[in-house]
Amino acid sequence: MDKNLTVYPISTGDQLNVFAAEDMCCIRVMDMAGNEMVKAKDIRSKKNTIDIRHLPGATYIVEVTFLNSRTGRSVFVKM
Repeated sequence: MDKNLTVYPISTGDQLNVFAAEDMCCIRVMDMAGNEMVKAKDIRSKKNTIDIRHLPGATYIVEVTFLNSRTGRSVFVKM
């Protein structure tokens, strides 16, 4: 887990809020098997909201690529 990355809501809601300490350029939401479920690119900001209402209840990995090419990951559970 990346300490400079915050993802919420943790379990419910139709929107996933992603905040980072540095500018992001791409966010990928993947299932636990690594299949890409959602992708947001060309972000260039420290915050973003992703629509996750179409995702079934499960545990997901959020992978963020920062402008400096570093990658951070977090996990969330959608009920």
